[in-house]
Amino acid sequence: MMIRLRYSWLILCYALAGSGAWADSGVSQNNADWREDFHTLAPCWEVRGKPGTKKAIFYITNSAHNAGSYLAMEAEQASASLLMKLDEVDLRRTPILRWRWRVHEWPANADGRDAARDDQAIGIYINAGSMLKQRSLAYRWETETPVGTSGTASYAGGLVTVKWFSLRNQQSGNKAEFFIEERNIAEDFRREFGFVPAKIGLGISCNSQYTASRAAAELDWIELCAPATTRSRDPAPRSEDLAEGTAVNGLVLP
Repeated sequence: MMIRLRYSWLILCYALAGSGAWADSGVSQNNADWREDFHTLAPCWEVRGKPGTKKAIFYITNSAHNAGSYLAMEAEQASASLLMKLDEVDLRRTPILRWRWRVHEWPANADGRDAARDDQAIGIYINAGSMLKQRSLAYRWETETPVGTSGTASYAGGLVTVKWFSLRNQQSGNKAEFFIEERNIAEDFRREFGFVPAKIGLGISCNSQYTASRAAAELDWIELCAPATTRSRDPAPRSEDLAEGTAVNGLVLP
């Protein structure tokens, strides 16, 4: 029952984010591209916690090595998500979700395959649908869940469905190393749910309540862009990326 309540509450928040319950983003958002660099935490973002559970915290932190800034998140026996709606994004033109992240502390013994240990230091959620039929994709940095594992959770008589993917776990890199990920969310939605949504909501989660432990992670940037074959150019790694070490497709740039 506890895990059902958690996911029903979580996806409800994402559905609200996609349905216009929050203000429009202050960053550039159009049919060609969308990107958030987390220079500040704009008013369009809202933290939502789980009733009866301590909230994880989200804040902007500056890098010790360069002029960059990151979205930092920490959960001390806590759980929360940072939410925003992306109504103006057109997944037919910009279906590629890319982001740069790292984990400083994994929730102890967490495993997404076990409802009693279903915590993640960071998860990226893309939601579509309404209060009556909610569908979400979840890309997660797990603790013990094997990389490449995926699963489906269904709640409220099938009204709420989450398809989750374990992209990394505690064996991926080290606490100082950033990784760049890329997913075609239009293809993922079509494959998993049979449709490409016209409107989506974005959620960034940090959880450690089930394992009664601590989690900490950072997100440098996140963007939606066109497929590589239609991009005018693929942005080169930034100097701050190279300074701290970034893994792209599993390879660490020097």
